[in-house]
Amino acid sequence: MSPPLAAGAAATSPALLVSIHDVSPLTLALSQRAVALAEEAGVARHHLTLLVIPRHEDAAPLDEHPATVAWLRGLSGEGATLVQHGCTHRMAGRSLGPRGLFWAHLFARGQGEFFNLPGDETARRIERGRAILRRAGLEAATSGFVPPAWLASPDAACVMERSGFTFLEWLEGLHHLGQRRAPRVIGLGSLNAVEAAATAAWAALQVHGRPADTRLAIHPADLTRPSSTRAVRRALQALLLGHRPLSYAAYLGIA
Repeated sequence: MSPPLAAGAAATSPALLVSIHDVSPLTLALSQRAVALAEEAGVARHHLTLLVIPRHEDAAPLDEHPATVAWLRGLSGEGATLVQHGCTHRMAGRSLGPRGLFWAHLFARGQGEFFNLPGDETARRIERGRAILRRAGLEAATSGFVPPAWLASPDAACVMERSGFTFLEWLEGLHHLGQRRAPRVIGLGSLNAVEAAATAAWAALQVHGRPADTRLAIHPADLTRPSSTRAVRRALQALLLGHRPLSYAAYLGIA
């Protein structure tokens, strides 16, 4: 049976892929609020994708937090897609070249875990994260992989490609079976009022652009600033008028 459509969206409409990023014991309350916000706007739980950090900040092992595990198991049981989101999420060291200053520190704010990692350390972190998820009874989350901030060094990216994941997500789209899909991504920043206003305005322009398969990334931090929360809600409501919500797994046909 096909999933129910949002009001105004036909079966041939572009897809809306709503993802909740950075889900972990450290963000549990805000992640729950993000799911509730999506549901209130009209995105059912089985249409959501949650990006799960196995050991957030290298200090919060998921398998040692029963409340988070129980919540995620419940969502998975209801049909939501769970995806491994790095291991610790935090970048080791600094990257002070022009590319690093822009992507690793300005764009990712030191949270691009794999931005400057060599291949062997990348493999260790991927397997460490997988082991935590399996111990937590969240095997489903090990099918796909999203590097934090969608960033990785060339060596790290090669390791990810060879690590047996069904799909990967990068800034430029979802990669599955040699194809890149859903290149449009909408996200917000909420570090300060200026960033929140600028990214909300850019999101509004994208929302009202030409219809296309669209990824809408919601971060727990978006829910700490009222203006960013309103911007997320407006984006959801506008996109649902002409887009069909789907989880990553359903969109890629691997559900």
